[in-house]
Amino acid sequence: MKPKGKKKYLTATRKRCIFIRFYCIIIQIMIREKVDRQRAIRKILESTKISSQEELRSMLEARGFATTQATLSRDLSALKVIKIPDDEKGHIYSTTNELSSNYTHLQESSPLHTVQSVAFSHNLAIIKCLPSFAPSVAHIIDRNGLKEIVGTIAGDDTVLIILAEGVSHGQLRELLVIRLPELRGRI
Repeated sequence: MKPKGKKKYLTATRKRCIFIRFYCIIIQIMIREKVDRQRAIRKILESTKISSQEELRSMLEARGFATTQATLSRDLSALKVIKIPDDEKGHIYSTTNELSSNYTHLQESSPLHTVQSVAFSHNLAIIKCLPSFAPSVAHIIDRNGLKEIVGTIAGDDTVLIILAEGVSHGQLRELLVIRLPELRGRI
């Protein structure tokens, strides 16, 4: 005859195992859904000119992917999607890995050419550029991995750069021009 306490323990353990298995299945489904959604975003951007997140979200919904604006924004960031100029729609989303062959003229230019000015306040630098180019400019600055820059935040036409302690305004200007020659004469 088995003791009652052991039977309860096995039942509780079995319940925990079922819960853990269920939880793992849910996580796998969510990861698979994320990968599929990001794959769909990439295909949409490669085949269609999309100028807004709402437009992209409705196209995703038509393909069976219901998503929120916040999730879509995280997906675009994870895919390193940027906005580029377009004659028809003003600005459209494009992946940074592969610019469509229709936009080869953009591969020869740089978003850094849109920088207009820089201003400083204590350990902050503000870079002004043409509308819709700030995210691309910030991305280029971030990719350089400069230890003198703690981080960047981009709006539509403004990039906020947070300087590390002890970095002077002159040092930042000099460093940016050395690393990003396109900024010479712009900052």
